[in-house]
Amino acid sequence: MENEVQETQRWRGSKRCLPSLEGHIRHANMWAGRAEGEADNMLKAARRALAMGLCVAFAAIAMGGVATAETPSPTQLQEAVVNWASEIGAPGMTAQIVDTDGVLAAASTGIDGNGDPVDDGSPFVWGAVSKQLTAATVLGLEQEGVIDAEAPVVAIVPQASGMLADPATTVDDLVHHTSGLPHDLSVTDDWTRRESAAELAGSLPQPAGVSERGEFRYSSLNYLLLQAVVEESTGGSFADALESEVLGPADATDTITDPTQYTEDVPPGHVPFFGSAKPIDVGVDSAGLGYGYLAGSIEELGRYASWRLGELQDGEASMPAVDTGQGTEYGAGLFHENIDGQEVWWHSGAVPGYYTYVAFVPGENTAIVLATNKYGEIEAERIAAVGRNLTTLVLDGSTTALPSSLALPALGILLGLVAVLVAVIAWVITGLFTGKTRERSLVGAGVRIAIAALVGGAVLFGAFIGVPSLVGASLSVMWLWAPDVTLVFWVLLGTVFLATALVVANEVVNYKRFRMD
Repeated sequence: MENEVQETQRWRGSKRCLPSLEGHIRHANMWAGRAEGEADNMLKAARRALAMGLCVAFAAIAMGGVATAETPSPTQLQEAVVNWASEIGAPGMTAQIVDTDGVLAAASTGIDGNGDPVDDGSPFVWGAVSKQLTAATVLGLEQEGVIDAEAPVVAIVPQASGMLADPATTVDDLVHHTSGLPHDLSVTDDWTRRESAAELAGSLPQPAGVSERGEFRYSSLNYLLLQAVVEESTGGSFADALESEVLGPADATDTITDPTQYTEDVPPGHVPFFGSAKPIDVGVDSAGLGYGYLAGSIEELGRYASWRLGELQDGEASMPAVDTGQGTEYGAGLFHENIDGQEVWWHSGAVPGYYTYVAFVPGENTAIVLATNKYGEIEAERIAAVGRNLTTLVLDGSTTALPSSLALPALGILLGLVAVLVAVIAWVITGLFTGKTRERSLVGAGVRIAIAALVGGAVLFGAFIGVPSLVGASLSVMWLWAPDVTLVFWVLLGTVFLATALVVANEVVNYKRFRMD
């Protein structure tokens, strides 16, 4: 129920940098490098650099201006974080702007699920931001010769053969979400699970809705299997490999990877609930560290972002990526797009109660990290817009109004239907207790009973089967992500059942009364 792909549509109108301009910049850097240490050529290089600078300036003017990242002041960032937290009703929020050397600006506001003030050491669940750390782990192991990205997954994790439709599916397919696996929440996000991904893979059947290999299709199942690939390839735990390849080099070793520590240290998150924030005791899926259940403070996330920014600058950004069909590319666990003339790599993450966001702007030596302890699917776009706003605030100093909440319209529709059904129930009950009857033939009563049973049964069956299929989650899972909507939905189903039963009873009673009279 994550909205990373949908979020990319927000950026489609962004300006794109002219190829010629990018070339000029590259050449200017090249000349600057050559001039270093060459005294005789310094004047010549300066002239070239000046010429390139003028070219860049004129190109920028022609394009209407290209955004240049500027770090918001501590006051600006603090005000923005406080305002955004208030707008989305989040109890707590924290953010950092970093470069490859460390923190440039930071801000925190509010409280965590235990009532303690949020600061740079407060734990948050990272959600799908975990995927980019998994991809970086796989890349590191590939460079060391431990993993072959072109190898079939079943050659490394043979027990996963039942999950994959195509036995030729490679590790690289998992990294880029091109395996054909669907995003199936009935398989992922099991907070009772303590098996490793490798142990779990053998017991998971092929999910419904598997498509052909080759097309981008976002799915956490890909990264569950990547975790299994890492475990089988190294012969150890995913956490150990993650620390060796990513957390250690990033000096982010306080990141929470142990389920026991997770349970002890991570406070409750919050989900939207009739306009308020309802606490939810966030659990952990041990087989899901690779796709969504890493946790840690904004300080740890910022350290990772600072390190990963350097990796992108060193060439990782040029690695192959696949077209998502949504105006972006996907590679190395990150979405990639051009935003106001800047190349940006990003990924958001969400679990019930927590939302995180990480974005990299390698050309400006800047990375952005954000975490908040409120998330529910009904408010997904509104909460995700905070991450996008933080990105544009850094790129060009601009922000936009957050989207309107979908909670009120959705709840209004459902409650309106409940009100109609309650009116029907009241009318039927009134007729039953007042003794007012109309002539009822056996055939007429039978037809009305059949229609009521058919309509009521169809609504109930469609709700129980159709709604979970539409949203891709069972009603129990829906309760975790959108408890207020799910509660009203259950009330609606109850009133449908009661209304149907009373209509049937009314027909039977009225027929008997009429015959007795």
